[in-house]
Amino acid sequence: MIHPKIRKFILIQLIVSLIFAVGCEIGWGSEAAISGGLGGSIGAVASLAYAIRASLVKGKTAQEWVHAQYAGERFKFMTTVILMVVVARVYSSLHWLEFLLGYMATLTVYFTALLWEK
Repeated sequence: MIHPKIRKFILIQLIVSLIFAVGCEIGWGSEAAISGGLGGSIGAVASLAYAIRASLVKGKTAQEWVHAQYAGERFKFMTTVILMVVVARVYSSLHWLEFLLGYMATLTVYFTALLWEK
């Protein structure tokens, strides 16, 4: 089961992605908004993939917990790469700047969450 704080964090990533996409729509149009939203969504989906994989701890020792975290990070990385390649190949009108900035916006949430109170 995914911890409630992590679910909240992923929800915040999705909200940031949506806000960024709306900003892109206002500033540069619908194709830029779709690109920014896709980039942000990839960040949120990858975080969800990490959370699911890391929550599959098979034991209770510290070593087993650390192994689960590393496995979650590998799964997150693979998910990110696969989704980015799929979007780049499928969405021919991709605006790379907005796409990457949308992804980076969700990364900002990720690294900011590390500073949040416990």
